[in-house]
Amino acid sequence: MEKKANQKQYGGFSKAYNPHLKKNQKIKKPQEEEKKLSQDPEILEQKEKNIPILLSKEYLARQLIENGYIDSYIDFFYLGWKKTPNIKKKYSEKKENEEEDQKMEENSEEEIVEEDINIPRHDYNLNNLEDFYYKLKDAEDALRKSEREQEPKFDEEAIEKYNQIRNDTLYQGIPLEAIYFNQKCIDIAKKNGHTESLIQSLIYMGDCFDKTNLPNDMNISKSLKEEAKNIYKEKLDGKNYALESSIYKALKDLYSELATQQEQSKNYKKAIELLNKLLEVLETAKKITGKVKNGLTEKEIEDRKTEAYLKIANIYYIIKDYDNTLATLDLIPDIKKEDYSSLTVSIYKYNFYLLFFSHIKFKDYIDMLKLMKCREIVIMLLLIWNILIRRLILRLLMILF
Repeated sequence: MEKKANQKQYGGFSKAYNPHLKKNQKIKKPQEEEKKLSQDPEILEQKEKNIPILLSKEYLARQLIENGYIDSYIDFFYLGWKKTPNIKKKYSEKKENEEEDQKMEENSEEEIVEEDINIPRHDYNLNNLEDFYYKLKDAEDALRKSEREQEPKFDEEAIEKYNQIRNDTLYQGIPLEAIYFNQKCIDIAKKNGHTESLIQSLIYMGDCFDKTNLPNDMNISKSLKEEAKNIYKEKLDGKNYALESSIYKALKDLYSELATQQEQSKNYKKAIELLNKLLEVLETAKKITGKVKNGLTEKEIEDRKTEAYLKIANIYYIIKDYDNTLATLDLIPDIKKEDYSSLTVSIYKYNFYLLFFSHIKFKDYIDMLKLMKCREIVIMLLLIWNILIRRLILRLLMILF
């Protein structure tokens, strides 16, 4: 069996060297794969004499099959000949059966069919394929050791290698192939009970679906990341703050983006629901601030909560639910003078009130007075005066010019 040589970084991938090469010898790149190595006596002679071999994807594939790496050969064939199966459909079909977001699923059905007609797959160069060759071999070796020695660390080694391939393919902008290799990580983790690896793989799978840029796939991503959160709460609650923090980071950005999509689609009820989920995640994340490096800080959490409250208030304003508009604005934390971001929020709130009162009809002011506290009545009167002065100035300018 071939022994893996040292690796060095090369163009975004770890460049692996052919084990047949002597030290400091470079691989001769193929010229459009003109020769078929399996039938070329000259190449076979070069191999026997330890002379640099003219590599091709056919040669690498043949090495895998000859050395008994059947699973690696299949995966290498998928990558080298652009035949990666579309397991993404399994997740899409599962999502279609859920009652939640039923209307969106019906609208996205045509998108899934259209996407399957011309699924993008990458044409990897020889350097990329050679790197995949070694990683696939290492992963299969680790799985064999795990089965033979019943050691969990070997499963983790295999997952790490498949994770590297997922990252490489996702870096090339091909989420379909990233999804395929991420699924292998999920399958290994589920089969052998590696809870932490399973949670992390579910988060990564959600990231893969985020990269497809299809609206329905973001809902699949939400389901995957919420599943990761539920598994953590059930089996590891409070035992791994770094993993817990990564869950909250993944969900906060996703909820915010999905809420924006729903608001743009005028599905305001769903947008408010997602923003409330965002607030729940942020409130939970606040409990572990300071317990993990690179986690969300208290200031970041408060800023995101304020942003979410303002978005909810804005939606209530759009649908003319003025009661909830003001009630939501009251939930925003008090302004601190020393906090620049809070000062910005204060200005935003002022402008929001100004916009709010400049559009409401005069006959509704009496009802508004009943809803507002004393300090807000003063603010309202000042804003009304501000509006009158502005309109007076505008009229004078129109008369003069």
